[in-house]
Amino acid sequence: MCKFFYKTRTELRILGFDITFRGGDKSQSARSNDLRASDGAITGPSGWGNLYDSIFTGSGTVTRQKALQVPSVFAAVDVVSRTLASLPFKPMRSTEKGAEEAKGHPLWAIETIEPSPMITAFNFRRDMFADACFGNAFAKVSFKGNGRAFKLERLIPEDVFIYQSENGALYYMVTRRAGKSTNTEILQQYEVIHLRGMTLDGWQGMDIPTAFSSSLAMSIEATRYGHNFFTNNAGVDKVVEYPGSLSTAERERLEGKIRQKHSGVSNVGGTIVLDAGMKMTSIGLNPQEAMLNDTRMFQAYESCRIFGVPAHMINVLDRSTFNNIEMMDNGFVKYCLTPWAQQWEAEHDVKLLTTDEKLSGSVFHRFDLSGLMRGDMKSRGEYEDKMLKNMVYTINDVRRLNDLNAVPWGNLPYAQAGVTPVNEDGTIDINTPAEGPEEPKEDPKAQPKTDNEPEPE
Repeated sequence: MCKFFYKTRTELRILGFDITFRGGDKSQSARSNDLRASDGAITGPSGWGNLYDSIFTGSGTVTRQKALQVPSVFAAVDVVSRTLASLPFKPMRSTEKGAEEAKGHPLWAIETIEPSPMITAFNFRRDMFADACFGNAFAKVSFKGNGRAFKLERLIPEDVFIYQSENGALYYMVTRRAGKSTNTEILQQYEVIHLRGMTLDGWQGMDIPTAFSSSLAMSIEATRYGHNFFTNNAGVDKVVEYPGSLSTAERERLEGKIRQKHSGVSNVGGTIVLDAGMKMTSIGLNPQEAMLNDTRMFQAYESCRIFGVPAHMINVLDRSTFNNIEMMDNGFVKYCLTPWAQQWEAEHDVKLLTTDEKLSGSVFHRFDLSGLMRGDMKSRGEYEDKMLKNMVYTINDVRRLNDLNAVPWGNLPYAQAGVTPVNEDGTIDINTPAEGPEEPKEDPKAQPKTDNEPEPE
């Protein structure tokens, strides 16, 4: 790892190869676009102005911040990141009796409580998965002298540039700004937890705002169109016809009065008085005829396709029923959340565990997704009953799933026959009938009595 500063152009030889830095990095461009976008300007990389970019590049450069202005995009990213952040994630330890929580392990605190100073594990995971939804998420791993990780620091994706050396090794260049200076840090692959989506080169995820810029730009423009439509008196555009001719000053004065008195939502329903033979004629379409609502609904479904989220998860319920919502919830867990969870587990196993822990399998990481698959109370009861009868769960296992305290007699499984406890060696104690007076047993060697045989005295 090395650190250096640069301003406009810097040529360095790092880790055996030459690197040239030229002024104006990706993060600076992204910040500039975001700053101009906050003022309502349509920005883009062409340099020819807003009109050119709006005509030839749609809404210009679509950044994460601009994409999140679309309600359906925000809802999809929020539900994925919030759900995964709320699930239990912890290091586990393999024992003779199975897997158990690795409490007391050096990684326990930074993975379940506080990854960085004053940053909770929930917020850290939520930020990371929100970044991953847009293609890439990065976190710097800080190590102690003994090789153990002691801090996880989230990195802003726009501040990270990935490059590959001649020998195939990957390096992460992280740019941080401190006042007027720029601090750039080179991190090796083992120092960065990297979550990525679909990739074309094998080491960097596709940038979602760039890959789907046309679709996201259409959503942005539809939202902007609706805003402008209702801002301009919630009505279609009109033209004022005048039988004569107007000077430039008269035309501007007439337009200003009409805009002042009859534009805006607060002036809806006002009456306009025209004189001198003027006539107002509508030349536009209403939002239904312009298919604004249908366009925005279609774009909501597009956002669901991009992020792999069922429509009902972002409150698009026009095609949802009570019968299919539970099945779609299960599909959301299996096809959207599980791949992210497995990638998160694998990154933590590879980057944070020691070589001995990896080879022996004594420590590993797990997300607990079982809470999302429980279903309703009836389905949960039937499932837990089957697990008990088939000796998969114990009483305490079921109580633990329902956040109940363990009981002393609930650690052994029960067999179905008579609900008999199973011993630790796998044997079953068969219930015997209650003890009572023993019946006299017949001697097999005794001869049967006859009617003529005298009774003994």
